[in-house]
Amino acid sequence: MAELVCAANLTSPFVRILELEPDLGPGLHERSVPVAKFIIRRLLLMLLTMLLVSIAVFLITEAAPGNVARNVLGIHITPEQEASFLNQQGLDEPFYVRYFNWLVGTDWRARARVGMPVRQITTEDGFREWWAVEPDESLIRWEMEGEDLIANERQPDGSVDEVLDNERWSVKDPAVESERLEAYRAELVANEKLTEEDRQAVLGELDKILGILAEAEGTQSREPLATSLAAAEGALEEMVDPEALRKKTALLEMAEDVARESDLIRVLVMREQLSGPAAGQLEESDLQSMARQLNSAAEMLEGVNPTLVDRLQQASESLEAGDRASARETLEGAAATLDQLMGSLGSFVDALQSEQYSQAAGMLQDLSSTSFDTARLTVLPGVLEAIGEGLEDDAPELGEPLLQAVEDMEAGNTEKARRSLAAASDVLAETGRAIVRSEAAQGARVARVFWGIDTKNHAVQWEKGTGKVVWRLVPGSGWLAATGGPVEYIPLQKGLVRGDPGLSLRTGRPVADLLFTRLRNSLVLAGIAFVIVMPVALILGLIAGLNQGKAWDRILSIGGMMFSVTPQFVTGIFLILIFAFWLDLVPGATVFGEQAPWERPLMLVLPVATLTLIELGYVLRITRASMAEVMREPYIRTAFLKGLPRWRVVSKHAVRNALMAPITVIMLHVNWLLGGIVVVEVIFGYPGLGSYILDSALFKDFNAIEGGAMILVAVAVSTQLLADILYTFLNPRIRFG
Repeated sequence: MAELVCAANLTSPFVRILELEPDLGPGLHERSVPVAKFIIRRLLLMLLTMLLVSIAVFLITEAAPGNVARNVLGIHITPEQEASFLNQQGLDEPFYVRYFNWLVGTDWRARARVGMPVRQITTEDGFREWWAVEPDESLIRWEMEGEDLIANERQPDGSVDEVLDNERWSVKDPAVESERLEAYRAELVANEKLTEEDRQAVLGELDKILGILAEAEGTQSREPLATSLAAAEGALEEMVDPEALRKKTALLEMAEDVARESDLIRVLVMREQLSGPAAGQLEESDLQSMARQLNSAAEMLEGVNPTLVDRLQQASESLEAGDRASARETLEGAAATLDQLMGSLGSFVDALQSEQYSQAAGMLQDLSSTSFDTARLTVLPGVLEAIGEGLEDDAPELGEPLLQAVEDMEAGNTEKARRSLAAASDVLAETGRAIVRSEAAQGARVARVFWGIDTKNHAVQWEKGTGKVVWRLVPGSGWLAATGGPVEYIPLQKGLVRGDPGLSLRTGRPVADLLFTRLRNSLVLAGIAFVIVMPVALILGLIAGLNQGKAWDRILSIGGMMFSVTPQFVTGIFLILIFAFWLDLVPGATVFGEQAPWERPLMLVLPVATLTLIELGYVLRITRASMAEVMREPYIRTAFLKGLPRWRVVSKHAVRNALMAPITVIMLHVNWLLGGIVVVEVIFGYPGLGSYILDSALFKDFNAIEGGAMILVAVAVSTQLLADILYTFLNPRIRFG
């Protein structure tokens, strides 16, 4: 017995076993580091971890390939629509600014710009809205209608009144505006598009405005300055013709459409592409597309000009063979003939695209004096018809004579066709003059700006009279263009440190709303699996460890290995086939809608079963290995030699120490169950946190990815904190430190 005591002394932590008196260790009040201090230290570590993880996630998302605008909106958006989207979302700012805004919010910056307090409210329908706060505590925000500023005033009952609020416009710094307008005056003097009459009219009113600004610098308050400028700008306002500016847009759109869709004009453009500096950058697909366009043009000219048809077909064959030089030479030979056939239509389209309206009018005039042979009468009507149809709605006084000219050509009345073209030339000359005069008058006006909160929950800066086009994606309506839009956006949010992870770029909804719904769903799924797996796996693992090498151990070990190594998607698919399709006992997919998961429990059966089988095998094997190792420890052998009953050795000493490793694994797997069950969620269509983070990552939805990552960090640190506390109860000798 003395020898046994000496041996036990060598393993001093377990001396109490020989005395049949378990050492429960000191109480919590005697431990070196208080529990409260330990928890506080871990929480501070969690905050630091969340900060570092958020930075890492942001940098990885930023460096990842892909364009967030095109990921969210599709590959067919125009560069203007893409730029508008990035501006509205604040994605055109430097990456460090975007991260800082996400972390601490933007409402503080908006308050400084707006010049009024800003406040977020939640409506009765659960929507979050941002408003500016008036001195009387009333809420207000704004939108534009044309050049009018409309205030939306929120009443106590939640209704909104709309009132004209143009008095909010403020003049930019007089010195800055004077400098800008002096430079613009020099541009007007050199503007050859203006007639002398229009130039002098604009310059006269501009000089009056410059005089008012010079007197106002440092002496005149804002209100008298605005009144004086409003009176001086009256004559400029009359020079602005909104209809002419609308027709400018119509002319540009028509020219782009014709240049893109007219086979004959594209042939002329092709020649320039093959001769220009970018010719070497044309890919094989570009060459094949050119070849098809040349064939289409040749078919149009079939029977009209055989020589030209042969050259176009020859150029097409050269492009199909990849011989760019030969194609270019062939097109150079065909260009003169094609130019002759087309008259001045190609140059006419180019002039409209470059806003050279007087030149374009002259080209139409030249075309009206051209003799119309059979070849021209075959080619010209198609192009003229495309031009006329493009202008028919927005500029009918120009489109109708062109369409009339087409009818006259097709009827063989060439003389009448010439008169129609001449009439169109006169209309275009007058329209061009009105456009140039209107643009000149617009540029001569003093810039007035206003910072406010718009109805899209942005702090925005409008500039009166700029006519800036803003593209917005409206559900159910597609892309809508709004003129007179803001020139600067600040997407409003409180920031993560105040509980607001921002808006999802993909859905436009607050991240927190959907994130916590998805977290709830994952907690339900993981919690049920956890409650089933852990006691079963621990009991079976302990049984296997206590029966090492025996039949029970072999059966449980092999079964656990089979469950743990089988991929999740294989397990899930087999369960769907057996229980959903063959036996038709439970649904094979989850469809909750607005319902909580527990309201449709049958839909949880297969996802829970899949997770349970996977986790059961893993935790079972870990527990079995830990129990087997503990049973080989010297203090366990010593207890048996002392004559203690097996059940007492196992229950009092072995089990508590064997559970140390499984507890660590279990707590680590809590985090995996929340964020790592994406495969199970995808298979069953389960709306959980994992699938939410996956979808967000595919779209580079930064706010959503960051929100999900912060949840996972908080869960991971919390579960490890819980595991550390449990260790002290399993082994009282463990101290908080």
